[in-house]
Amino acid sequence: FGKQWYQRRVRGNVQKNFSHRIDGLTFGDRVHGMFYALDGEHKIAPTAEYSYQYYIQIVPTKYMTDEINVQTYQYTVEEQVRAVDHKAGSHGTAGIVIKYNFSPISAIVEQKQKNVVLFLTRLLGVVGGIISTSGLLNLVMTEAFDWFCCWKRPTVK
Repeated sequence: FGKQWYQRRVRGNVQKNFSHRIDGLTFGDRVHGMFYALDGEHKIAPTAEYSYQYYIQIVPTKYMTDEINVQTYQYTVEEQVRAVDHKAGSHGTAGIVIKYNFSPISAIVEQKQKNVVLFLTRLLGVVGGIISTSGLLNLVMTEAFDWFCCWKRPTVK
């Protein structure tokens, strides 16, 4: 279990402000199109003496497309923000804490492009299925209506 700690120690009666911005956070190579949860994170402390804790779960990820094949990492993040006020019973130390843990399970992200002919064949199969099913449903409903209502169409002689 890893941990990164930033704490500013100040003596005396000095107010501390831990407003911060995370421009970008990656573990491994940055992959275009992949979501990074803390990119652009911006926190402004409403008062002095705030504690920000980020719990990060890092997952090894193999990302494969037709263009690239790269081993990188994705992560999820949970955050806890609270005011540190010893008079109100909220004890602790103001600061920014990042705790991280590597997952023992890895993920594989694979993107494959389908052939246009295969797509058109599947699309036409779906359209044909809809047409034949609606015709069958029409036949069944007509026969059921005739049977329940004892209604017969006049026959042509």
